[in-house]
Amino acid sequence: VSELLLRLGRFARLAGSALEQVALRRKLAERASSTAKRLADVSAKEGRETKDSKRDRLGEEARRLSILLQELRDAHAAFTRTLLWELGRFRAAKEDGLYCALRSFSAANEAHSQRVA
Repeated sequence: VSELLLRLGRFARLAGSALEQVALRRKLAERASSTAKRLADVSAKEGRETKDSKRDRLGEEARRLSILLQELRDAHAAFTRTLLWELGRFRAAKEDGLYCALRSFSAANEAHSQRVA
């Protein structure tokens, strides 16, 4: 029983860490979304601006935001791939660990039942 409880506790802690990673992924997606909105706003202002100096400044800001947005999207995609890989490994380890712990628990109960009977 203690092995099973130890494994369940470990898996609960790992699941908590996975949830933290999912939250970080969501924050990264929200940051990319807000950057895309800012880029759209800056691009719209650039199109309406009549002064060359201000239009150039807005154009430079739009280029900077565009680069940042692409970096955020790339980071989000890489983070998602890594998270999916980690979750797959966690699931496989959890299944293997629980299977071994339950087999051990079952064998211990069987041995105990044979001694009692």
